[in-house]
Amino acid sequence: MDEKVTALCENFITNRDTIKKVFKGESLYIYPVAANALTSHGVTADIEKLKESKKIIKKNAGALSYLKGNVLMPFAANLSMKEDPKAHFDKVLKIYNYAKKKFNRSEYSALLAIMLADLTNEASFEAVLDRGKDIYDLMKNEHPFLTNENDSVLAGLMALSEKSNTELIDDMEKCFDLLKIKYSNKSSIQSVSHVLSLTQGSAHEKVEKLNDLYDSLRDAGKKYGVYTELSTLAAVSILDSDIDKMRDTIIEIDDFLSKQKGYGLLGLDKKTRLMNATMLSTNLYDTAQIAQSTFTASAIAIAAAQSLAVCVIITSAIATNTMASAT
Repeated sequence: MDEKVTALCENFITNRDTIKKVFKGESLYIYPVAANALTSHGVTADIEKLKESKKIIKKNAGALSYLKGNVLMPFAANLSMKEDPKAHFDKVLKIYNYAKKKFNRSEYSALLAIMLADLTNEASFEAVLDRGKDIYDLMKNEHPFLTNENDSVLAGLMALSEKSNTELIDDMEKCFDLLKIKYSNKSSIQSVSHVLSLTQGSAHEKVEKLNDLYDSLRDAGKKYGVYTELSTLAAVSILDSDIDKMRDTIIEIDDFLSKQKGYGLLGLDKKTRLMNATMLSTNLYDTAQIAQSTFTASAIAIAAAQSLAVCVIITSAIATNTMASAT
């Protein structure tokens, strides 16, 4: 196993287990997402910093705030890495309050605010959210019955793209039509089409690369999920690397995780484990280097695309969790 991959995986498990000590009895699906928030930055979890970040959120978010829902753990992990966690919390809250004006009050708006706090500055987040709402409305026009709250996260990230709204939607629709040939779940392929629209290249090339990666994993005995999981694979497929390398890295990580506590009979299932492995694999790609590739639109688009691997997993957990509260 490659040393870099081994170090990544070991750090991930350490972070997950440390987070479990601070957040006990929470969703098994969220722990890996929170752990990856730290692992993706090469950071090892600090219990005291996590506790302090948790306290900041609990104290300042409001009694019924969605910032204290399913996003609490990854949000606390994110804050624990900041030089001034309270100041960063204030930034997230400011973005969240504006996001609620553009979209519905929900955990998706909270998640989008957390993600945009790292991808935008104080002067730009309102324009990004304004544009995100315009993109969301265009999505709704194209697919009125498929588009729902979780698409607001993707719309917000698409608003970071250098492409025009028309280019994004046109590309999205072309990808959607091509994806329908192979995959049957329209809600899933809509999310995938959003991911693929972030990058340059023809719709055919992008869908073909995703299909090749999916088939390559299947041929290697790794059956990848075709529902919420597929968007995570799409986020990896847009990166500037060949299929064989992507497949081998995902398999290496998945094999490592299969031997870890929490991924067995009483833990996460094989499809979720493979999705976690795919999420982790995005951390091995250098954003600055990728941004120079003609395959990508810009550094910020790729940063958003890599964030989608995390976004998909947590939105999946939100959709199946009944603990959501109103604010």
